[in-house]
Amino acid sequence: MADLSSGSPATPHAQKDSVQAGGEEKSFFQIVVHSFFIIPFLIAVFCVLLFTAMKLLTEERRTAYDYLEDVKIGGLTKRWQGAFELSKILSNPALIPADDRFTAELIAAFEQAKHDDHRVRQYLALAMGRTGRKEFIAPLLEGLRDEKEDNLAALIYALGMLSDSASARSLHEYADHPVARIRSITMVALGNIASEESRGVLRNHLHDPEPNVQWGAALSLAKIRDLSGKEVIIKLLDRSYLSQFSEVDLEEQDYMILAAMEAVSYFSDPDLNKRIQELSQSDQNMQVRSKALDIIKNFGK
Repeated sequence: MADLSSGSPATPHAQKDSVQAGGEEKSFFQIVVHSFFIIPFLIAVFCVLLFTAMKLLTEERRTAYDYLEDVKIGGLTKRWQGAFELSKILSNPALIPADDRFTAELIAAFEQAKHDDHRVRQYLALAMGRTGRKEFIAPLLEGLRDEKEDNLAALIYALGMLSDSASARSLHEYADHPVARIRSITMVALGNIASEESRGVLRNHLHDPEPNVQWGAALSLAKIRDLSGKEVIIKLLDRSYLSQFSEVDLEEQDYMILAAMEAVSYFSDPDLNKRIQELSQSDQNMQVRSKALDIIKNFGK
């Protein structure tokens, strides 16, 4: 008789039953995964895409006037967020309303925000600066007279963006402000205005105790074709020097080097040219190397 003990091989019929059971188990597992994981995941992805699409469509329809309205009648959070969004969209010249009504309403909102959350006035000042309209110079200068320290930097920077030489003298007093950040922003603003009248003020700050102020002074002097800040610019072209400052990350290093290279392009100086040559061959950032090569092409021109 055949051995029917438990150790004997399974019959073909038993194997078939086993395969079917395994298949049913696998099918059941696939149904569970599909029902409880894949379908909910796809629904979630669809909802996110739908929400994003609706948000983009809604935002695209919003104009500078809409954000200005948020500033005027919105709640606390709505007001400063509206001012922030307004300052963002006005960086695009195509989105700046051309009519005088907008100018008048923005000035009124700025003046009314004097005792509001400081962020409202900060972002409105930046919005004014980004329009490039000279009509905003007077209210910004007026605001400087009794402005809170929290807002000073924004107003000074906005005046710099408007680049009117008449406001340079009003900014000179902030070059000696006890807060280093305000001194630094003042250097940048004076560089954007690029008035000969600021030459002495900028030179005085090449040895400021705060490196940021030195950097701003040197780069701003270069804009008025003054190479008094040459030694500072050479440092800014040295990534190992910038690496000494923990607050200056790689992205900021790139920004500072590119800004220093822009300053170099105003001059033909052997020491600066040598440093540009080195950057064109060895810097880790391709944008820096490309900018260096562009400058080299113009050597001697």
